[in-house]
Order: sequence, then C-alpha cells, then structure tokens
Amino acid sequence: MLRWDTFRSPGTGWNEERVETFMAANPGVTIEFRPLTGSSQQDNYGKMYASHAAGDLGEVCAFDPSHFQFWRAIDKNIIMPIDELVAAAGTDLTEWYDLFMSLQYFQGKQYGLPSWGWAGVDTFVVNAAHLKEAGMEVPDVYSRDTSMDTIAEWAHSFYKENERFGLFIGHGEGNIVTLTRAFGGDLISEDGTKSLLLEDKSVEALRWAYQLAVEDKVLPAVGVIENVASAQVEGKLTMNWGGSLNVRNYDRDIKAGGVDPSVAEVSQILLPALPDGRFPSQIRGGTWNIRQGTDHADVAYKFLLHIAGAEGSLSFNTVSGNFAAVRPDTFQELIALNPIHEWFKSSLENGIAAHAPSNSRGREYTDAVAQWTDLLLDPNQPIAFEEGLQNLHDNVQAVLDMEPA
Repeated sequence: MLRWDTFRSPGTGWNEERVETFMAANPGVTIEFRPLTGSSQQDNYGKMYASHAAGDLGEVCAFDPSHFQFWRAIDKNIIMPIDELVAAAGTDLTEWYDLFMSLQYFQGKQYGLPSWGWAGVDTFVVNAAHLKEAGMEVPDVYSRDTSMDTIAEWAHSFYKENERFGLFIGHGEGNIVTLTRAFGGDLISEDGTKSLLLEDKSVEALRWAYQLAVEDKVLPAVGVIENVASAQVEGKLTMNWGGSLNVRNYDRDIKAGGVDPSVAEVSQILLPALPDGRFPSQIRGGTWNIRQGTDHADVAYKFLLHIAGAEGSLSFNTVSGNFAAVRPDTFQELIALNPIHEWFKSSLENGIAAHAPSNSRGREYTDAVAQWTDLLLDPNQPIAFEEGLQNLHDNVQAVLDMEPA
C-alpha cells in the first residue's frame, strides 16, 4: 500500500479519480489518499514535516519549489532523487516545459515531476467594460505596449470614491517580485542571499506603488475589498494586478454568473517587455515527490506519472481547478477548451524564474514581505517612503541571513 498526502485539490474529486483509475490499471496495488486540510498551505507543510518526524509521512507527497519547501525537504532527506526511476521507465522529460522541469532538480539530481505551474502575477486582469464605457480602445491582449505610467493614469481615471477602484495591487511576495521586475529590478538576488529592494529600479517600482497607494490614495487599503475577484465581477474594480489564473477565473465567473457585458467583460494587459527582451513574470511551479526510504519506489513513480502525465495534468486543470500549464500537450488541450489560454503563452515561453531564499526560510520570507509591504503602502497610517522601504528591506534581509531551516 502507498499513501498519498497532499493539500492539492481535496473535495474536487480529482484525487479520488486518479487513485481509482490507477488501482484499476494496477491490480494488487492500493493507494490511500490522505488529504491535508490545514488553514494555509504553509500550515500543511508544517504537518508534513511533523508527519515525517513521526514516521508517518505518505510515500507520495509534494514539497513545492515555489513555496520554497523543495530544497529544505531535500536537505532534510525527506524526499528521494528519482533519476534511476526516470531512466528505468524511459520517461521522456521533454513532455514538460523546460522551465517547469528545471524546478525539479537540485545539485544535479531530479527529485520530482511537475504538478502546477504558471507565470505568476504577470498581467493586469482588466474589466474591458469600463474602458469601453469611457470610449477607450481596449489594448490587445497579446501586446505589451501599455506603459506603467499609463496604468498609473488609469488607476486615477477609473477611481470613483466609494464606488469603484481603478487598480488593486496585492502585497504578497509574488506581487512584489513582479512589481519590481516590471521596472527592471527584483526582490532578492538570484542566489537567494540578498535583498535588492534598495537597488535603483526596485526603489522606482515601490515608489510608483507608494505614490498611488499612500500619496494619491487611489488604491484600496488592506481589507477594504473583501473579495477582489467578486468585486471585479460586480464592476467595482477596473484592473487587478494578477496572473493568468486570475484572468481565467474572471472569465469563468462572468460566464457562470451570466453577468451583463456592460458590467463586466474580461480582458488583460500584459506587463511591458524589459530592455533585455524578457517579460516581467515569476515562473512558479509545484512538484510531486517520493518519500525517502519508500519500499515500492517503482510503483510510487508509476503513480507520479499517472498524476503528472498528459491525462492527469489535463484533469488537474479541468476537474480540480488548478492551473497546470506545465506540459505543451496539456496547454494545447486547454487552448482548445477555452482559447483564452492562448493569451498566457508568451510569459510561459519567455518568463523569468523565481528566486528562492538560499536558506529555505520560505514561510518567514513570504511573511516578512507581506507584513512590511502592508505597512509601507498603508494610506491610513502613512510612514515616509524611505523609512518604510528601509524597514521592508531590513526585514527581508534579516530572513535571508537566518540559519538554514
């Protein structure tokens, strides 16, 4: 018997379908699906570390690179390299996009197969109805011609006090990474040891956001919009700085609610290309792993192929509602099902990889970014830009300077 511990997709039916079809094709094999239902993703990782310490972690598990847990799990000898299993099965690794496959390696060894993946917070989810109402031309969904200055202008022009916001910007790590990258900066260094928030381009990015949020007060403060997705469907928000998953969900929610096109119509504005030709983004992805010391690792790997292969990856999107643009064949199937997926292709093919803390302090890192960005961009209790930026930088650097997790 193999046990599958995951917080991915409980309640959607996807996990059960994958287990049932695998057991039907492999008589004598039993897979027990054990859903993790903690209050947050990071809480669920804590449960997996505790289960491992107690000798009860499932043979199939997931310590995602883009949640900064992958390298920590390897360092703690929790998950095993699968190179020999890949070779024995003759797996063609070119079935997955290189960018997402690259996340499966550490120090020359492969530790997993891709699960979910997207280009991060790389686009403005746009309510085209507002632009049309204002007599404006809606930017082409594939172009990168809309400047950040124009976005700032529209944040003002579409703002209507107590009625509508022109722009929403989240304060999470993924948001701040692409904010800084949109101006040619970054949040942390590629090797994950240094905060880059005091570099000129990163300062420019955060000053842009500070002016809109604190000085001009045209961005919603934390908690003002209870549900961003719902607010945009209701016509109370023009632009949400989100990603392809948010665009897809916005399209879905408009259709599901039968919303009048004069109230909400989906579109997107991609971030302007950088001088080096790359597109501001943060390639984020997950993994499926095998626990170190698994007795039937060959069977566990066969199950990994069952959930990460063409059929499993497609249903991971269509049944569970995840966004797994990790395989070319799956992505083409998604485009066939809904052409909106074509909008997201350029960032997947020319995106920028995520940078992870070298000490695997993922939870502390993401908490520090969100907490101190909240304070920097708080219009209700404003602090000087230089002070708020220095506090954000210092606290991110303090996390990066911590001992390895």
